[in-house]
This record gives sequence, structure tokens and C-alpha cells, in this order.
Amino acid sequence: MIEELTEKEFNEFAINHPLSIFFQSSYWGKLKKITGWNYYLVGIKQDQKIIAATLLLRKKIPVFNRYIYYAPRGFLMDYKNEELVKQFVKGIKKFIKQKKGIFVKINPCVIYQERDINGEIVEKGENNEKIVELLQQLGFIHTGFTKTYGQDLEPRWISVLDLKDKTEESILKDMRSTTRWGINNSYKHGLKLVEIDQSRLNEFKKLMEHTGERRGFVDRSEAYYEKMYEVFNKDDKIKIMLVELDVNEYLYNLNNQRQENLLKQAEAKNKPDSAKAKRILKELQSQFESLEKRIQNLELLKERKGEKLVITGGLFMTFGKQVVSLFGASYKEYMKFNGQFFLNFKMIKYALNHGYERYNFYGITGDFSEDSEMFGLFDFKRGFNAKVEELIGEFTLITNHFYYHIYNVMYTTYRKLKKLKVK
Repeated sequence: MIEELTEKEFNEFAINHPLSIFFQSSYWGKLKKITGWNYYLVGIKQDQKIIAATLLLRKKIPVFNRYIYYAPRGFLMDYKNEELVKQFVKGIKKFIKQKKGIFVKINPCVIYQERDINGEIVEKGENNEKIVELLQQLGFIHTGFTKTYGQDLEPRWISVLDLKDKTEESILKDMRSTTRWGINNSYKHGLKLVEIDQSRLNEFKKLMEHTGERRGFVDRSEAYYEKMYEVFNKDDKIKIMLVELDVNEYLYNLNNQRQENLLKQAEAKNKPDSAKAKRILKELQSQFESLEKRIQNLELLKERKGEKLVITGGLFMTFGKQVVSLFGASYKEYMKFNGQFFLNFKMIKYALNHGYERYNFYGITGDFSEDSEMFGLFDFKRGFNAKVEELIGEFTLITNHFYYHIYNVMYTTYRKLKKLKVK
């Protein structure tokens, strides 16, 4: 029988569940209130122990005294236990009907078919087609095996680096050589990783706005980020990180390289005249010119922007057994400093050193062709040796067909009007 759970008992169950993710927490329910949702924490118990549970978000439909429900990345249960699934779904359906709900959507963190870092299906790997079939038998309507980013409420395709039983050395070894180079190169630029609080949220917001304009998405409000930080930071379940370029430190490093180069040039000039010596001197002189140009450009940058510059940043969720890289942003003009390589490797090390089992790069597209619109994002994550995870997708369980039909007509009309307004 479905019963309402306390925040404490629900979160304790959720944080230790194999499908644990921050979406399935009371924190997420509290955050969604800012956008007009309320929530329930419900589950079923056996011998006073929770065996299945979910956060249920609920929103009222305008005009009608009815509600829509959504269990983000839910339900938390063993989907291979057919009897448990049947029992829980039956209970949820009854609960929602009693609460004037017309449907519930779910998009569980359950793998559909196992894939490798390139998105190829792993032969004899995990396959959960039977779970999809079971949910459909229980009345759920499957949205389908979508591939495009943005088609679902949450991405059906994600990119995850397994950290279990790994070391920093083994993780680096398994990365693509160009990714290792990007990480090593980033350390030469005087970059610093800074964890911020609410007093500097506006800097992260500006980063996100810039990235949104560049990549074509509408960013959330600053109030949303403030509420998100407020809710999740109480129990240290969120980290907002900025990468700063220390211009003075970078200039110091470049000037040291310049001096070393001059010494090597002097040594080369004192060696016997030969084709090899001439070649080495020519290479050193070319490197010197490059260093001079970089120093000049950096001095100009310091004059224009100051001694410390925010170049990239990210918002990370630290709930359960994984660190989720939920939002990432960079200023285009500073991407040459490899801030995203620096940021992600630093956070991978954080996850590794604090006992997390997964570093979740989160959403990607299911199209892995090089001409895909989001290939660059997928390829960046793949460079860290992150595997592709294809999830089973989005499902809808209708609990009132009459009001569901009315809702669909209203929602479709709203979407059409919204598109017309945008045009």
C-alpha cells in the first residue's frame, strides 16, 4: 500500500538506492515550487522497510480542478522485480486518482541497452527491453526511442565515466591522448578552481547567459539558481564552480619560458656550426616569437579585463553515488585556455577522492555522426573515456482519459500559439 513518507526517510532511501539521482529527492521538490509545482514523497514498505519510493511533482491545470504528475527520473525500485513493479504502479495509479491526477510521467534512470564510449551496442551487454514491455503492459505509453536532445523532459542519452575501483592514474591512462594534452595544457595557464556561494552567483549567471546565446538555449533566471543553491546547499548536495585565469601567474610562467628559451638560444649559438644546430636555433627563435606574442596579448588582456578573469564554470550535483555535471558554460574568447578540460578533470578528481562511483557528464544526443549538431559536445565527453548510456525513455500513465484529452488539446494549442509569438 502506498503511503506518504517523511523527508528524512525518503531521502535516506533515495540517496542509497542503485538508481539514486538528485531529481529523486525532497530537495528537488522544494526547488520546483519556484515554477508552480508541489510534491509528494511516497513509497511502499515491507516489514517497516521502504522497498520502493518516488518523488511525485504535481501541478494544477488552469481552469479545471485537476492535476498533472511527474516523477522525475523515477520510480526508485527494482524494475526487474515484476511483482514489485506491478504492486507499486497499481498503488501509484490509485494514489494519483484519489488526488485528482489525470496522468503521471516517468523517465527512469534505467539502461535500455548497454553501449560503449562510441555509442556502439555492446555485444551480450545489458538489455532491458523486458522492462519497457512490462511498463507498457501495465498501461504506460512509451514516448519512443528518441535520439534528439530536447525531445524528452530529461535526456534519454547521457555520458558517464565509471570511477569504481579506479585511480587518478588509471583514469588518465584511459583518456584519449588529446584530452590528456588539453588537461596538461590547462595547468600551464595559471588557472584556479573556485567554489562560489550566493554572493557570486551573478558571475555564473552571466556565463550561462553568454553560453545560451552562443548555443541557442534560453537560460534560467538568477532567482532559480539562487533557490537551487539555497535548497541543495543545506546538506552540501551542490557545488557551483568557477575557473579563474590568474593573468599575473600566467605572465610569470610565460616570462620564465622566455628566459629559458633565450638561454637555450645562447647555448645553440655557441655550438659548432652544423645543419642540426641551425635547425634547433631556428625552432627556438620561432618559439621565442610565439612567446613574445602571447606575452603581449596577455598584457593587453590584463589592461582591458584585470588580473583575474572568470573563463568557465559549472554547476554540479553531489547526491548519492555520483557527481552530475548538470550545467557547464564558457566564454568563447577564453576557450583557448582549455578551462573545460581543467574544470572537469578537477571535478573528476573531487568525485574520486570523495568516494563517488560515477562522474555523470549528463546529456548528449543519440546521433553520433560527425555532422551531428551536438557531435562536439559528445566527442569532448568521449575523450575522458565516458561511456554512452541509453536509457529506456519517457512513459505516460493516464489515470483520467477524459481530462487527459482536454489537457492535450489545451497544451497543443498553447504550443502553437507560443511558436507563432516567437516568430
